Amino acid sequence: MGDPRPLFDDEARKWDGLYRDSPGARWGLLQGYAQRRVRGRMALCLSLLPDVAGLDVIEIGCGPGHYGGRLIGEGARWTGVDLSSRMLSICRATTGSGRLVRADAVRLPLRAASCDIMLCIGLLSYLSRAEIADLLEDARSIIRPGGLLLAQTVRFDPITWVRCRLPRAVPRPVRIPGPFHPRNPRTIARLIAASGLRLERTVPYRKFLVYPAGTIYLARRE
Repeated sequence: MGDPRPLFDDEARKWDGLYRDSPGARWGLLQGYAQRRVRGRMALCLSLLPDVAGLDVIEIGCGPGHYGGRLIGEGARWTGVDLSSRMLSICRATTGSGRLVRADAVRLPLRAASCDIMLCIGLLSYLSRAEIADLLEDARSIIRPGGLLLAQTVRFDPITWVRCRLPRAVPRPVRIPGPFHPRNPRTIARLIAASGLRLERTVPYRKFLVYPAGTIYLARRE
């Protein structure tokens, strides 16, 4: 996926600010709305997981670590993986414990059958289709038989298209940084099936009560 470290190093504190009750520099007047959306997505994703107490959970693209903090609090043995050193620094302060690994999402230095649950939230939309396929193949190896993958992608809508395809026409606070690709759920479903994982459920969620914002995928290793 190239080298996204400078991008996400620069974005680390701004993403962290979405999960905290403090003003943020990136979204300006839209900060409150962005915070509600991000926190709502986190609550939805976590509600779809089984009881994690005593389970090994790996989060690929862990960012500032707020999912990890919640999962550790619920008794999971959590490992966070991210390529950005600044994200991992904030993540350590957020979680207080857990294992952190600095690595590229498509070159994972993780042992086979080393987790019960894997999370990929806010990550796949930054990868090409070939990179998503590689990550899903790795996931199938890393997840134990019977284990679960929870992944999320952003869906196409006109607003998102403008934000990520016409960056010069979009003000900085609402511009989507980096190489960003909204994904059709059917595309992700096909890639999950091709990896050998079994797709159990898809959960769409919306924004502005009208537009489809994204899709959450639950897949099982048999």
